[in-house]
Amino acid sequence: MKPLLCAGLIGLSALVVAPTQVRAHAIESSLERLTSLTGSLRLESQFSSGQPASDAAVRIVPPDGGTPIELGRTDAAGRIVFTLPPQASRQWEVQVDAGPGHRDYLELPEATATPLPPARVSRSHPYALPEGWALVPPLGVLAVAGLAGMLRPRRPS
Repeated sequence: MKPLLCAGLIGLSALVVAPTQVRAHAIESSLERLTSLTGSLRLESQFSSGQPASDAAVRIVPPDGGTPIELGRTDAAGRIVFTLPPQASRQWEVQVDAGPGHRDYLELPEATATPLPPARVSRSHPYALPEGWALVPPLGVLAVAGLAGMLRPRRPS
């Protein structure tokens, strides 16, 4: 019975000591055509916290699910200027990949005579990422429940 009591106390202390903050952040990108005469585009990406998405892989993805074409990586400020490959059409999407859980997909802007304001077409879905000891409190709750069940007085049978 002593090992179970010890496990329960460890679980209780984990509930008290462990940090419980879980942060979720998405990636937000803007894509802007620099001029209609050249195929140059400027992309800027950052996390919802405001931190630039530096060294994120930028690709163009065909609509038929074919092989994406690598365009480069963002700089320290989360920016990249690139030219579209000749086979790219309006149906292709630009993908920004800043690591696990941090992807953004943007539609290509139409070529117009006058530059349009940056398009914010972010479809990334933020999800909670546990950090540090954030998963310990639920285990502590289970340990305390088990401890309470063990210490409950039992009737003789």
